[in-house]
This record gives sequence, C-alpha cells and structure tokens, in this order.
Amino acid sequence: QAMEFFSEQIGPYSYEKLANVEAAGFGGGTEHASAIFYGENSILTNPGTGLIRPGTGLIAHEIAHQWFGNSVTEKDWDDVWLSEGFATYFTLLFIEHAYGRDEFVAGLRDSRKTVLDFYLKTPDYRVVHQNLTDMAQVTSAMTYQKGSWVLHMLRQTMGDDRFWAGIREYYSRWQDSNASTTDFRLAMEHASGLDLTGFFQQWLYRGGVPRVDGTWQWDATAKQVILELRQAQPGEPFRLSVEIGITEPGARLRVERVDLSGQSGRFSFPAAQEPTAVELDPNTRLLVDGHLIRR
Repeated sequence: QAMEFFSEQIGPYSYEKLANVEAAGFGGGTEHASAIFYGENSILTNPGTGLIRPGTGLIAHEIAHQWFGNSVTEKDWDDVWLSEGFATYFTLLFIEHAYGRDEFVAGLRDSRKTVLDFYLKTPDYRVVHQNLTDMAQVTSAMTYQKGSWVLHMLRQTMGDDRFWAGIREYYSRWQDSNASTTDFRLAMEHASGLDLTGFFQQWLYRGGVPRVDGTWQWDATAKQVILELRQAQPGEPFRLSVEIGITEPGARLRVERVDLSGQSGRFSFPAAQEPTAVELDPNTRLLVDGHLIRR
C-alpha cells in the first residue's frame, strides 16, 4: 500500500525492486536504496506513530526514504530535514490515507509534544543547521518531528492541491539528484504563486516555537466572544495564522481565523449564545505551545 501511495502522490519509484530485509545486530530500520534493513525485532515491537498496528510507522518511514533521502538526496548535512522530516511527514500522510484522520492527528500531536519538550532544553536549535561544528547534532527530534510539522503547516498555507503539485514538481526536478532547502522552496513557490521566504525563515532557520497565551470571555450585551492573545516566547514575534474553535450550545464547532503577527492582539467574534468551549488550533494545523483560558 505504501509503495502505491507514494508512487501515485509523489512520482515514479527510482529503482528496479524493493527488498525488505530482517537483520540481526541492530534496531529500527536503515533505508538503503532498494533494500531496507530492519532490526530483527523492530517490526513487531515498533508501534509506529500513533498506531496500534505494529511496524506500520517504521515500514512506511523507510519506504518514504526511497523517494526522499535516496532518490532526492540533500546536498549537505545542514539540509538533512529534506530526508528525515519528509519521511516522517509522509509516513503520517500514508497513515491518513490508510487509516483515517484520527490516527493522523494523533501522530501530529505526538510529534508536537516531542518538539515542545525538546525546545525546553535546547531553545536555539534550528532545523537547517548552517555548518554545525558538532556533527552529533545533525539529526535530532527537530530534523524529524519539527521538519515534519513544517511540511504540515506548508500544506495548510498552500492548500492540498498546490502542495501536492509542488511536491511532484520538486521530486520530478531533483529525482536521482541532490537538492537543497532553497531548491525545495522555489518549487513550492512556483506551484503556489506565493513568496514563502518568510515562512521558511521562521520555521527552518530560526530556533524555537511560538508560545501563545490567551484568554476569552463572552460579552452577553454585544453577543460577542472577546479573545486576547499574546506571544510569550523569547525573541521577536512569529507571524502566525491561528485558528480559533468556538462551540455554542446545540451547534457544531465553528472555526475562525486570526492573524497574529505582533506580540499581542485582541479579536472579537459574533456569538448568539455563551459558548460551551473556545479553543486554540482545534484542527491541529499549527506548531504552537498554546494555552487558552476563560477570563
């Protein structure tokens, strides 16, 4: 299934065959081109990302590497997210395709927690390294999990159709060759018609993640929800598009979108009744450490 999904969504497989080899002496998997090696116990013990099905996440991850990491290989170790971040996100995309959105979202939330926990200890780590002196830091949770989240947010920014068009253009241009983060950005800009320089700068070349603290209240006289948000992370504010979920009694979740490009912002939304819930990022679209309470 994974081979078919990646071939249809990304482009043709580059090799004559794919062998999956169980081997002794190591754990996890290694994505040799056309021949993936797995630790002898890894298939049964590795649960994958957010899955109960043993081995699914590991196998899909290593198969995704046949496209990203093997066929399209990063030009420099500084751009290793083009391999590991891609394989991590495309594993989740396959999970979404095969098992549904709930398991996809569970994987995203697990990844987001990993990123937030990492940045508590290493707040300045950047996904695109720019000539690390300590090569032990080349791969980390950030190249895997934050790299994956960058692709997820890019998909939201571009829209599904343009995102997939960009992925196919990038793969077609650099298949069986070497690419950089700039090469990837230019392909996605061509597919979307957007200037993505700022997006790439804040998510890949800057360390940390945004922390958004907020409060909300219902103004019964004006029939409005009043929302106040503040970016609390160190440094300059991120440019964010934040979704707000509002649920009124007897009504379905309604999603509003606000742009938070400064340190703080105050927003209002119509609400005929007092909401039962107001939440940040209800559809799991943004890599943010978000906290929203009622005032």
